[in-house]
Amino acid sequence: MEKTIRAFELDSLRGFALFMMILHHMIFDFRYLLGLKVFAFQESLWFNHILQPAFLIIFLVVSGICCQFSRNNIRRSLKLFIISAVFSLGMFAGSVIFKQELYVFFNVLHLLAVGTLLYGLFSLWEEKMTKRQKKSDFPSFDTSKYGDIILVLLSCAIIYGDQLTSVYAGRVQSYWLLPLGFLPDNYIGMGDYLPILPWLGFFFAGAVIGRIAYKQKTTIFPRTPDSVLTFTRPFAWFGRNSLLIYLVHQPILLAILYGLRYLGVW
Repeated sequence: MEKTIRAFELDSLRGFALFMMILHHMIFDFRYLLGLKVFAFQESLWFNHILQPAFLIIFLVVSGICCQFSRNNIRRSLKLFIISAVFSLGMFAGSVIFKQELYVFFNVLHLLAVGTLLYGLFSLWEEKMTKRQKKSDFPSFDTSKYGDIILVLLSCAIIYGDQLTSVYAGRVQSYWLLPLGFLPDNYIGMGDYLPILPWLGFFFAGAVIGRIAYKQKTTIFPRTPDSVLTFTRPFAWFGRNSLLIYLVHQPILLAILYGLRYLGVW
């Protein structure tokens, strides 16, 4: 039954993207926290402008698609807001304790919370519009169709709106606009940062894909061979538990790396 009900492909894609993000955090820790002269490719253009964005886009698009499967996106967004706030407080405490600038004011958790809330409110508006049309004498129109168009336009506007952060770079000196992507001069060091412009656009692009391709809220590959399911199962497990894994992976990595340093491994 799982083959025809659970969208294993979404779990696997999100899990694979999360796995690559964890690898990135690990090599970041090696080079910048432990100070080891390894993994210099992190400073290359191809890594920062091709490889890393590719995995982020996959993760965000799949997260947007998964809004189609949620029973209550507004409630889910409130949960994400609480978790992201606790995460930021934890990173603030860690930065003070370890005397390193690893602050997290707005990253992928905050971005998902904002995107999920906005999509939940948008869906609520669609439902109200549909009910109003049924009670009205005016000819009805396909709300979901126009909703898809609105989301596509919103996605494009946010993605291309990233150009504003370049145009106004250095002109905005307030941390209040940091979530949008406007960084003040001499901003405090951050351990992670993922602004709304352009990244939320990919989340909404995923939401449109979910509305079109996953209307039945099931896998679109029901006849996938068992061999493929077996191969993707580890990534699918990562994807199903992505929130928990994201929250605990860095403390576990740091405990292992600093523990090995204490033992004299490096």
